[in-house]
Amino acid sequence: MNYDAVIVLANEMDKDGVLNKESSLRANLAAKIAKDFKIPYVITCGWAYRADSEVKIADAFKSYIVKLGVRIEQILTEENSRDTVGDAVFTRLNLVEPLGLRKFYVVTSNYHVKRTRKVFNFVYGSNFSLDVLGADVEFDDVLLSKEAESEIAFDRTFCNVNIGDMAQIMEALRNNHPFYNGKIYPKI
Repeated sequence: MNYDAVIVLANEMDKDGVLNKESSLRANLAAKIAKDFKIPYVITCGWAYRADSEVKIADAFKSYIVKLGVRIEQILTEENSRDTVGDAVFTRLNLVEPLGLRKFYVVTSNYHVKRTRKVFNFVYGSNFSLDVLGADVEFDDVLLSKEAESEIAFDRTFCNVNIGDMAQIMEALRNNHPFYNGKIYPKI
């Protein structure tokens, strides 16, 4: 079965929209997969998260990936997401479902694969098929500890929500997730 898209998750960029090393490695892997396997779409994720920049990280990824030889019309951007959970939720709602996509790769970093797989499988449910791949980046025990904390927070946020139920997922996101409920960033 052919893949419909590669979803690439963002890490960081500078104020001018230049990707950091980890983001570049993720983008490189996503572009390689898209070109090698002739995958129709690459989906980039992320909002204008920097206070000192109007650049949305999804657009910074798009610009970078075009320079790697992926045609601009193949690249779709999802600019509402603020984290991995938002990447899953908003790619599904705004791009994957409307385009009828069913099978895709999700590209992140090696240390982030386990949590990404958990989040995307939870949000997408059983009607979709996904494989999560990690760019090879250096990491340490501190980063692994943060990943574990984030996984616990995810479990707590969505503890009473059914897998793949977008109405329940959106309600929990709006009410329980600090990146979307108004505690840290504006409420969605």
